[in-house]
Amino acid sequence: MAGMADLDALAAAVRSAPGLLGKRDVRVVRRLAAGIDGDDAALVPFGDGYLVVCGEAISPPFLAADPFAAGAAAVVTNISDVRAMGARPLALVDMLVSPNEAHAEAVLDGIAWASELLGVRVVGGHITLGHAPALSASCTGTVRRPLRAAGARAGDVLLGAFALDGRYPSDTRDFFTALRDRAPELLREDGEALVEVAEGGLCHAARDVSMPGIAGSLLQMIEGAGCGAVLEVESIPRPAGVALERWLRTFPSFGFLLAAPAQHVDAACATFERRGLACAPCGRFDDGHILRLADDGTEVPAWDLAASPLTGLEPGARSPSAGA
Repeated sequence: MAGMADLDALAAAVRSAPGLLGKRDVRVVRRLAAGIDGDDAALVPFGDGYLVVCGEAISPPFLAADPFAAGAAAVVTNISDVRAMGARPLALVDMLVSPNEAHAEAVLDGIAWASELLGVRVVGGHITLGHAPALSASCTGTVRRPLRAAGARAGDVLLGAFALDGRYPSDTRDFFTALRDRAPELLREDGEALVEVAEGGLCHAARDVSMPGIAGSLLQMIEGAGCGAVLEVESIPRPAGVALERWLRTFPSFGFLLAAPAQHVDAACATFERRGLACAPCGRFDDGHILRLADDGTEVPAWDLAASPLTGLEPGARSPSAGA
């Protein structure tokens, strides 16, 4: 149970998290014609549904220090972006610049390993040798009834869904991965839980938990939706033995925040749980513009979007093909 002092400390940690503060740079895309509403993938009308398109760039220092892990991360981040839309991934391409062949092979080994585990084909890309390292990747998917981060609204229940059967590969890096501990056949099917809650109308908004961590990803979600949220910190599904502060800033290989009508909460949670994933109510959305952390009836503000926007992007500036 967290007291007022602990909640204040957690709120301060959320506000100062580098992964969250880095999202302020997203405001540079305001010059583009298409609006952006908090999703990491774009929706393009296609047949009787949508084609999902997304892309991710990997941190150059991370790429230089651990090329295999960086290659795997390029796959995981893209697939998470597609899954967050309630979509099924189709294929991935990568664009790699490496200083030498050995570095390039390590990156490609990481890409091949993760894509095989997650069951998504790598169908092409581009490579250049002899220059400072850089890596990006892009993924496509399809969806009939998409989940949009901007679809969250006051009165919805906040759900947190995670694969908890994993580990932190490093004592210093806040990345939690289930890829080495969860069976491959489960890893390939985990994303179907998001498809099911989307197509069944059990949830109508979602966002993957990424570099900003749980609280930071929720902040991005409510900024795009133009609402507020209360995050019940002790109700968030969490691996045994992991400190709450670390878990709040963690980037998990499978982690999603969802908005569900109250009457569908049990059914939505059951969709994840029967696949061996953890899912539980951990807060609520409201009609304010503040992210609050709460525990045992006590609440503290973590970020007031009205006073200090994160990306500065307008919630109403959205289109079917928008992405962030």
